[in-house]
Amino acid sequence: MSIFENKKYILIGDRDGVPGESLKEVVNTIPGSEVVFAATECFV
Repeated sequence: MSIFENKKYILIGDRDGVPGESLKEVVNTIPGSEVVFAATECFV
């Protein structure tokens, strides 16, 4: 059992880095995880 299993996630990606949708795809591979919000923002 991992510390990341069975948790809810809020993911904020970066436009010039890792987008939120890419983070969401990775988190969806964790058993029992749920993405409640995923977005890609532009930090200036």
